[in-house]
Amino acid sequence: MTRRAFFGSAAAMAQNVRRPNLLLIMTDQQSHHAWSGAGNPWLRTPAIDSLAATGTSFTESYCAYPVCSPSRGSIFTGRMPHETGVRVNGKPIAAGMPTIGELFSAAGYKTVYGGKWHLPKSFDGMTGFEKLIGGHHLGHEMDAPLAAACSSWLRDSARASEPFLMVASFMNPHDICEWIRQHPGTHRYERLREFPPAPGNMAADPNEPEAIQFHRTGGYDLMSKAVSIASEWRRDDVRNYLHGYYRLIEDVDKQIGIVLDALRSSGLDRNTIVAFTSDHGEGMGAHRWVQKAAFYEESAHVPLIVAGPGVRRGAVHRESLTSLLDILPTLCDYAGVKSPADLRGASLRPACESGAAIERPYVVSELRYGDAAREGRMLRSRRYKYVRFNSGARPEQLFDLELDPGETHNLAPMGGQHLIEHREMLSNWISRTADDFRPA
Repeated sequence: MTRRAFFGSAAAMAQNVRRPNLLLIMTDQQSHHAWSGAGNPWLRTPAIDSLAATGTSFTESYCAYPVCSPSRGSIFTGRMPHETGVRVNGKPIAAGMPTIGELFSAAGYKTVYGGKWHLPKSFDGMTGFEKLIGGHHLGHEMDAPLAAACSSWLRDSARASEPFLMVASFMNPHDICEWIRQHPGTHRYERLREFPPAPGNMAADPNEPEAIQFHRTGGYDLMSKAVSIASEWRRDDVRNYLHGYYRLIEDVDKQIGIVLDALRSSGLDRNTIVAFTSDHGEGMGAHRWVQKAAFYEESAHVPLIVAGPGVRRGAVHRESLTSLLDILPTLCDYAGVKSPADLRGASLRPACESGAAIERPYVVSELRYGDAAREGRMLRSRRYKYVRFNSGARPEQLFDLELDPGETHNLAPMGGQHLIEHREMLSNWISRTADDFRPA
């Protein structure tokens, strides 16, 4: 089906019924357990917690690529990075591939986007959306104006008959990247009692894949430099960094609260599906890793919450593996908008409304260090995580996340049936999605 024909059929579905409004709230670089509603006692996130209290939290959700632009390209298309063409930061989505803004605009939705876009670096690269407020600034410069703009837009739109899709894309806690570069040395701390403990899995594995170790050298890019800086930190330095990271999350939670207050005070929440997530996580000092660009849990595992009318309140869904690829088909399902047939995600609406399991054996994530010479895939099954690179020594990792949630014991060198099974699952995925990845 051509792009024009698809959009035409989607637009024809716009009916004179009250379809739900849709609000997608995103942070940048927030790990799956880095909010107080996940049981983390070292920060307070009342706004995010309020969404969880009125909706369903999916605890086993993963990004399609643990770096900004590729992950966002996948969120906004429901396709993997090798399909969108966004394999490194700052690249545009492949021409002709429908985006969430285009799909919903063609279906009769008012579409508005505020905040970080990053596809490509220019905010003008966005398609299908009215641009509310843009820029690629630090969070402390952008997030408060973004919250104010979104809040004002929501209050002004309260009486409009046209349903809307709003994306509020906040920058923080991404400012931790700048924080890390400003703290290259060790220091003495007077407020150590207020700092979170260092992670129990802080040690780096000297036998991890060579492709990962390449990123640790510090000479590759700014993300690599940050990992190199953190490799010299003492445990108290890591604790100080975690303290700073959590404060950035609290800062962005305040701005999310402003948007949610506008939604609720205007009465729009009665007919609005709200989805909350982050494009990827943060290394958090585990494995002596900071920032993103890693398949470890802290970087690839992200929060995902859906709230709104008909959604189970206060539910926690631990039974299914979910992916940020699921966001687009979920919103399409709620809005009655026809999804492209080749999306890689699945609608979470049945799980949101009845607790039904999402029947999938695994989810997959991609990653590239610089160019195609150092590329990897992560396959997360229900119990295990399998990692495979296309070059270098020791290209495989296999972790039993039930017995080893900190990913400290790589089972791949021992071989065995589980390794064989996960190799086969990855091979099937590569074939099914026409992935050009070739395992070493």
